[in-house]
Amino acid sequence: MFVYINKRYRKGILKGSKDGKWDFMPDRYRKTVRVCPIKNKWHYNLDINPIAWRRKIRVLFIDNKPFKLRKERVGKWHGAKTGHTKPVCLPVWQFPGSSTVLVGHLGAYTLAIVHEGKLIKLTDEPHPKDQYFIGRGKLSKKTFKTLKMVGRNTPKRAVRSNVEALYKIPSRDELG
Repeated sequence: MFVYINKRYRKGILKGSKDGKWDFMPDRYRKTVRVCPIKNKWHYNLDINPIAWRRKIRVLFIDNKPFKLRKERVGKWHGAKTGHTKPVCLPVWQFPGSSTVLVGHLGAYTLAIVHEGKLIKLTDEPHPKDQYFIGRGKLSKKTFKTLKMVGRNTPKRAVRSNVEALYKIPSRDELG
């Protein structure tokens, strides 16, 4: 892994993470350096070069800075203390010919689409107007856990149409 520190990219390893920060140990350093995976520039050091997507995706994170819990207030109404979510733009890299994608600092996920009611792996970058899912787990409705993304195309709902009744519905007097 390479992280941009002191005006250049430095190679090193990730020692740990806490509160949205990384403890990064650059080569030939004695102490770890605290870096933020969202604010600092960095990139993976992999044997296979993944292909970067042309656009970034927006993923929801619970914001814990400067306060972890805050109250919501709208006019006279006020709610309980809750964690606030914020969308963060993350780059995405995809391995060529594979459905495995690397989503920012979150790690490896599977790219899938819905075809005839079933989840199927997608091996190419999806078109911006396509409905796709990025998640982990077995490709089934119950076990596939998706990332919470913002700004994706929502699936189209079936249009309801009024159909005339096949028979006459009896009135209350006729039933009673």
